[in-house]
This record gives sequence, C-alpha cells and structure tokens, in this order.
Amino acid sequence: MIIKQIKSKCKRCGREASSNEFTLDPVYKMMVCPECVKERKQAQFTIAKQKAKAEALVEPEQPKPKKEKPAGWDIEDVEAEMAYKKKLAQQTKVEAVGGGKLKYTCPKCKYEFVAKDGKKPLRCGYCGNPF
Repeated sequence: MIIKQIKSKCKRCGREASSNEFTLDPVYKMMVCPECVKERKQAQFTIAKQKAKAEALVEPEQPKPKKEKPAGWDIEDVEAEMAYKKKLAQQTKVEAVGGGKLKYTCPKCKYEFVAKDGKKPLRCGYCGNPF
C-alpha cells in the first residue's frame, strides 16, 4: 500500500512541509514546521550566549574570603552546632496567628495547621507524627 505524504502550509512562516513533520510548539502555541522550531532554538541559544558573554565581561568572579575561626575552635564545636541545628529542625514550630489561635508546623512533613490557644495537638493531623 502506498501512503501519500500530505503537504501542509506552516501557519507561522508559510513554508510547506510534510504533515507528519509538524510539531506542537509550546512557545508559539500552535503546530509549526521543523524550520520554525530550529530557528527559535537557534535564537534562544544565541541570546543565552550573548548574556553569558556580557556577564563575564561586567563582573569577573572573585574568590570569597573564608571565615576565620575563633581562637580555641575545634571539630567538637562543629559537631555541637550540627546537633543543635538537628534538634531545632525536629521541634514543632509554633507561631501566634492572632485571635487566640496558634499555627503549628510539623517537623516531619512540614504540614501547617491552626489550633485554638491552649489546645495543643497531640499528633500531626496529616502524618500522625507525635509532638
């Protein structure tokens, strides 16, 4: 069986192409020929290249100065700081919303919910994590 290729005209540029070569382009929001897609991608590439050149000329990257460690610093200080940050991350965050209500944030799933002041929830309403 012989299949004929149907030629169609591109709505954007007017070129003729085989109907099976047309693609739905998200930028143009219509079916366009492969040449239109190629031209758009080439234009985006040249614009990105020009921006990169301009940024390189304007601001040469300078190395960031390292923080000096205080006298008496040792590795235990780093471990203690990491343990403290981990402990803070595991605590339930509570904020006053107003009107006698508090906003709780679950440390496990980050679910936020509001409860009346004085009624502390026992568990997260989403994941069931105990507070």
